[in-house]
Amino acid sequence: MSIKFFDRITIRLITNVIFVATLIAAMSSYIFFERTYQAELERTNISLQQLVQAVSHTAGIATYLEDMVLGKEVIEGIASNHLVKAVELRSKFKMIANSGDMSQASDRDLIYFSLNSPFDETENVGELIVNVNYALIEAYAKNTALEHVVLISIHSLVLILVIMTLLKYQLVDVIKIIARKLHNITPGSGQRIECPAEHVSDEIGLLAGDINQLLESVEKTLTRERALRFEVEQLERRFRGIFEQTSGGMALIDNDGYLQVHNPSFEKILGTSRMARLSTVHKESLFSVMGTEALPLQKAVNQALSGTEPISIDLKISDNDDIRWLHCIVAKMIDDAHDIPMLEIIIQDVSERRNREHTFKIQAELDPLTGLYNRRAGKEKIQYQLDAAEHSDTEYALLMIDLNNFKPINDQHGHKAGDLVLTTLANRFTQHVRSDDIVIRWGGDEILMFIKQKNHGLDIPNITQKLIGIIQQPITLEGEQTIMVGASIGHAIFPLNGFDLDLLIQRADEVMYQVKSQIKADNQNNTPSNELKA
Repeated sequence: MSIKFFDRITIRLITNVIFVATLIAAMSSYIFFERTYQAELERTNISLQQLVQAVSHTAGIATYLEDMVLGKEVIEGIASNHLVKAVELRSKFKMIANSGDMSQASDRDLIYFSLNSPFDETENVGELIVNVNYALIEAYAKNTALEHVVLISIHSLVLILVIMTLLKYQLVDVIKIIARKLHNITPGSGQRIECPAEHVSDEIGLLAGDINQLLESVEKTLTRERALRFEVEQLERRFRGIFEQTSGGMALIDNDGYLQVHNPSFEKILGTSRMARLSTVHKESLFSVMGTEALPLQKAVNQALSGTEPISIDLKISDNDDIRWLHCIVAKMIDDAHDIPMLEIIIQDVSERRNREHTFKIQAELDPLTGLYNRRAGKEKIQYQLDAAEHSDTEYALLMIDLNNFKPINDQHGHKAGDLVLTTLANRFTQHVRSDDIVIRWGGDEILMFIKQKNHGLDIPNITQKLIGIIQQPITLEGEQTIMVGASIGHAIFPLNGFDLDLLIQRADEVMYQVKSQIKADNQNNTPSNELKA
């Protein structure tokens, strides 16, 4: 980098020194001129007074005696001085002697000296008038003062040159050498500035030492920064790889749901058609492309923005006839660049898991042999219906069905035949009941039904008659052998016989045993079996 001429430290230093030195020299020259001028004037006046004082006694004698010859000698001696224009010697009564022209003299130019009697110093006998050449005196004083000023100026100039030379070689050139060396040093190279030997112990040496310490500190900082930069680059590559290759979809959205950035898995999971809607020029928000799940997603986003914990939610989306489940985690984060909240969205396709859970749930609720609800699941579903109907006028019938002659079938034909009877009857019940009716395998050969009233109410005898008809239909075993079973059916009506499920089951069970007992009594009396009695 080049330095402009007037920005160089040498030029600025010389300019400042010359300015200050000139100012000081001008002030000192003015003061010295005035003092020298006044001193020369005063010295000249003293010389004239001394000259007159030397001849004053002789002039006094000449005046007292009125001796013109002696007086002439006195004034010619004074007039011979080049600083005197004219001289007059006067007594009290007449002119004794004169020299030069007094007509042009002004009061400023005249000096009067009183003359005393040579015999009585208290007696005044006349005066000596001297016309001083003040113009010459002033010119001489000025010349003398100017000579001194010139000498001072020359002395100051020489002193400035000497000072500038010393500054240049002792300071400026050394600084330039250090600056050039510093300029040529490459950070991190280990190079250092070598201080000149004559400056090791002075401020230049201290400056060079401090620069070397600074270079060492800079090198350590650069080394740390390189290590940190390498680590950050490694982490960035690692996280970029994780972000781009992870199987989970990751994206950032703003508060309004508009997509900012996403990874390939996010596009794959969300679907091409939805991503096209998110990525167009007039892009839609993530909420609008989620269809019926927009409201749950918006609610999760609001919860994440108002809190500090991530919010998890399962979303159900459909592509034509394909229904998929997405597990979505919404977390708040701050955009450091703009200091505004953003939302991190992580989605995972959990359709297989949800289907598996649904399958497990169904399997946990169903009897493995008949496919009917087992006792636990059946009771939960009935209780749910009862809770919903507690404050309504809806009636329900709870029917307890116990198969007759089932044990002999197991004993005579084996358990396989008994299982076939149960599965056949389960299929028949499933085909003939409504979708909102509940059929439960209550135990071995016991079936429990929960039936909702129709528009014309519950007709228990008619329902029981139909069920007996369904049950008594022949069942063909292996080997084309046909068997028939009967059933004893007890019932309880909600809410007529109670509101509590266990109470209703107990009531239906009691009625069922009454029917079964009646059937056994009829068989013992050889009367026709009435399995339709309820």
